[in-house]
Amino acid sequence: MKDHLPEYFAEFLGTAIMMIIGIGAVTVMFAAATPLRTWIPSDDVRRLITGIIFAGGATAVVLSPLGQRSGGHLNPAVTFGFWWKGQVQTRDALAYAAAQIAGATVGVFVVAMIGGAYAQSVQLGITIPGEGYSALTAFIAEIVITFLLVALILFCVNNQRFAKKTPYLAGALVAFLVFVEAPISGTSLNPARSLAPSLLTNTYADQWLYWLGPPVGAVLAVLLFGQLVAKKDRGGCAKLFHTERYRCIFLDCAYRVVKAGTVVFREGESAEYAYVVERGLLEVRKRTEDGAEIVLGTLKPGDWFGEMALLLDLLRSATVVAVEDSEIRTVTQKNFAHVIAEHPEQTRRLLEQLAERLHATDRARAGW
Repeated sequence: MKDHLPEYFAEFLGTAIMMIIGIGAVTVMFAAATPLRTWIPSDDVRRLITGIIFAGGATAVVLSPLGQRSGGHLNPAVTFGFWWKGQVQTRDALAYAAAQIAGATVGVFVVAMIGGAYAQSVQLGITIPGEGYSALTAFIAEIVITFLLVALILFCVNNQRFAKKTPYLAGALVAFLVFVEAPISGTSLNPARSLAPSLLTNTYADQWLYWLGPPVGAVLAVLLFGQLVAKKDRGGCAKLFHTERYRCIFLDCAYRVVKAGTVVFREGESAEYAYVVERGLLEVRKRTEDGAEIVLGTLKPGDWFGEMALLLDLLRSATVVAVEDSEIRTVTQKNFAHVIAEHPEQTRRLLEQLAERLHATDRARAGW
């Protein structure tokens, strides 16, 4: 676990920042004596603005170096969903949940210190069932909205066309849910977000639904995803925003960073994956009969390699080595067709590569 402390700390600090922004927005918009109650008399408008600020803060954290390092879950329900899916180790899931709860508590405490009576007038942004709604209704609402959030995240991170847009789409959904659903349950979506003000205000009535509802919604999203999508093995990552700048501590990540000099695979090895170059430069090398190694070609971003051995169940015909620090994306035999369908540009590049190889073979046979 010590090796993953930078990720845990990034998750802690990111959650704290999100809560400072979010609960700060709740305080400014809804505190009893806030001038904004006069300037913006409509509760609906203030709730919409609050949702945008809260979700925008979370999105900014996910896109920041903190989120890029930790994966930007900021929510035990999201981490629990990825753990249930088998992409986060148990020790990391527990450490992330602890970091998120601690971060949320620190963030709310900061708002309490700065906001004073204003923050206390909104009970530090505590989530409670809305007027006229029972705890059971709020519980079901929390399950439904968390299901929608986690389902969207799973869809995005496992779909290459939307993976980079995950923070924006998730943020937009959260802002919308705050606007339309907050009158029912307060739109927690996040056990840490609700636990922190509950602890600091010593208020626990009906709080069970916010600690239990979101994880249940996350599990349901993972189960549905497993039935409808995961069987296709599309590949993805438990990070909400994956970049090459920081390592990934999660399991089954489709992205792989290779340092200069790293051998991706060797001639004669069995083929388990094909690859697409996302960043960097690699060389294709082959040994001649006298034992010398020659360079057959180079691979740049957008190029495929290893696909023939994978599809035809052959041994590797050459060795591929990273010439500079590079990032590659793995493609399994199961998800090959889906990657092709989702990426017309990469499909075109693959067809071009295959055509070039066939043309080179024809020229060699003709003695050109």
